[in-house]
Amino acid sequence: MRDSLWRYWGPLLLYMGVIFYGSAKPRPDAVSNTPDFVLHGAAYFVLALLSIRALSRGLFHRASSLHLWGGVLIAIVYGASDEWHQSFVAGRVASVSDLAYDALGAMLAALVLLLFWRGRGLR
Repeated sequence: MRDSLWRYWGPLLLYMGVIFYGSAKPRPDAVSNTPDFVLHGAAYFVLALLSIRALSRGLFHRASSLHLWGGVLIAIVYGASDEWHQSFVAGRVASVSDLAYDALGAMLAALVLLLFWRGRGLR
C-alpha cells in the first residue's frame, strides 16, 4: 500500500513542488520569449495528467469520470493557489488569464486522455 501511494502520488507532489519553486522566482530569461499561454498550458497539462494518474492508479486504462475530472479540478485549484502564491513574490503578479491558461491546459489533458482511451477501444 505504501509503495503504491508513493508510486502514484509521489510524482504529482514532486511536480507540484517544482511548480511552486519556479513560481517563487522571477520569470527566467530562458522562457521570456515563450508566450504565457504555452508555459501555463503545458505545465498544467502535465499536472492534470499526473493528478488523473494518481487518482486512477495509472493512465493506460480507462479512468472513471470522477478520477478524470477530479484530476482536472486538482490542477485548476493548484493553479489558483499558485497564482495567489505569486501575488506575494517580488517581480511576479497573480493573473486571472494565467489561471485560465492553466485550466485550458488541464482540460486539454482530459480531452487527450479521452481520445487516447477511445483509440485503444476503452469506453
